[in-house]
This record gives sequence, structure tokens and C-alpha cells, in this order.
Amino acid sequence: MSQACTLQSLQVDEPLAGTAPVVSCYVIIEQPGPWGREALLDSHLPRELGEQLLALTKGTQVKIVLARHPDRLERDHATGHNVWVAHTAPGDRGMRHGIIDDVSTLLTWDFEALAQGVLPPFGQVQHGQLTFVCTHGSRDACCAVVGRPIYDELLSSVPLDERTLVWEMSHLGGHRFAPTVLSLPSGTVHGRLSAAETVEMRTAAAAGMVQITGFRGHGWLPAPLQVAEIAVRNVYDIAEADAIDVLRVVNNRAVPAPTSVLFLEDQMETEVQHSDGRTWRVHVQRAQLQGQRAESCGKDAESVEVWSVQEIQQIADRPR
Repeated sequence: MSQACTLQSLQVDEPLAGTAPVVSCYVIIEQPGPWGREALLDSHLPRELGEQLLALTKGTQVKIVLARHPDRLERDHATGHNVWVAHTAPGDRGMRHGIIDDVSTLLTWDFEALAQGVLPPFGQVQHGQLTFVCTHGSRDACCAVVGRPIYDELLSSVPLDERTLVWEMSHLGGHRFAPTVLSLPSGTVHGRLSAAETVEMRTAAAAGMVQITGFRGHGWLPAPLQVAEIAVRNVYDIAEADAIDVLRVVNNRAVPAPTSVLFLEDQMETEVQHSDGRTWRVHVQRAQLQGQRAESCGKDAESVEVWSVQEIQQIADRPR
């Protein structure tokens, strides 16, 4: 029997930084009952509807996931589905929530516009910080063995009036870092948290802060920029969620790096900017991790490339 992917990842010391799924917008649909390996295609939602929704996300940075809550009754023909749509990038960040009777309504949404931060006129603006924990055991055993107990403890720890802000979700990405946790609307992704650390992470997120422990990255940034952000936060003890912006340096100019960009080179110069005027140039490099690990349980072990920080140089320190 192969070893759990979470243990393999720990044994090769696979870093968390830079592993957040690169997503600019999440659409989360409440769907109680069981989820198969491909949740959107194998749940109590019609499979054809799931296929149509997946087709609409193709070529965009929009990710559709399912959510459920133990306080909601499981039912074969669900009505009143909670739906959230959240664009996580600064400047266009926003989240809306509503309850719909027919999930096929989502087929009328413009998913390319969602990826750009144009949310549909749907429901109401959601201000509260939501926490989603992956418990998708049929996708990967570690999400059930590790994620489920963490979710249960987190849910039992929050005040009664906050239980509706803590949900279990289908595949987020990165089973080997279970429990994988998503905060919205900030778009922060965490992994390998203990139950106590998960509670602390939610408390920090609700206060507009980022907990560095277990931080995998902001999904609105490509992987090498996630790594640069986390390194600066670690070195300079920066917790404010919205204090940091990260750009790519091209011809000595800092420019945005779209989430859809593919990086072919193995070295990159980035610029991390703080809202108070401090600025750092961060050199990151891609290299092969020593040792092998499986991407998820049941798969063969393989080599993996990771981004790491080679140098941080502060280039501006005057407040704006």
C-alpha cells in the first residue's frame, strides 16, 4: 500500500509557498449529499449541467467548487442552493452571495467577465469572511483523514452565529498539503494547519490579516510571485492582508503578471511593494526538489520543481 501523499510531501520537505491554485474568481455552489471524484460531475447535480459549467470556465481563471454544511439537511433534489461568487484580486476584489432554486441559472453568467472582476447582479454583497475546508475524501483520502477532523473542530470552535461562515468544500488543489483551507474574499490559501492553527487563521482573516503559518499564497498571483510575497512577509513580519502588491520586473520596470501567464525561464526578478512605500526586489529561482513525492494518494511518486527566493533587496524605505 502506498504511503499517504501528505506524509510523502513532508518527508521531502516540499515547501508550501507558491502552491496556492492560481484562481482569480471562485464560484461556490452549495450541494449537499455525496461527491464523487469529480464533484461537479458526480454529485446530485445533473451531470450535463456540471459539464456545461466546466465548459464555461475553460480558458478562464474561474474555478467552480461545491460546498456543504452539516447544519443543512441532505436532500436528493436540493432547492435553495447557497451560491457565492468571489473575485479575489486587489482593486477588483468583491464577493456576492445569494440563494437560487435552479443552479442552471449560472449558465447565463459571463465567465470571462467574472475572471476580470465583473460580478453578476446576483444576491447581495457578502462582507463577512468565509472559511472553506476541503473534505473531499473521494478525490483524495488525505482530505478526509486530515481535512474532516480539522473542519469539525473549526466548526465547533466558532460562535453559533458564525457557523454559517464555515463550510466544507470539494477539491481545492494540493491534497498533499491537507488540510487545505480557502478564505474568501481575500483568496488566501493555507495548508498543513493543526486545528488550533486553523482557528487562528480564521480569526486573523476576519481581522484583515494573513497568518504566515501554513500560508500557501494568494491565488490571484502566479506561483513565483506568491513565493516572493511570502518571503517578504516572513522576513519583515507583515501580516496586513492588503498591504502587499507583487509585480514582475521586465527591463527594470515593475509590471503586473497576469494569472494566465506561463513562465518558461527558471529565474525571475519580482518587486514587492508595501502600501507604506517600502519596496523590495526579490530574485526567485525554479529548481528541482530533492526526492520524489506523489501529487496525491494512489499516484506514482515523481520529481517536482519549486520556486525559492535567492535574494531580497530593499530599494525604497520612505513612507508615501
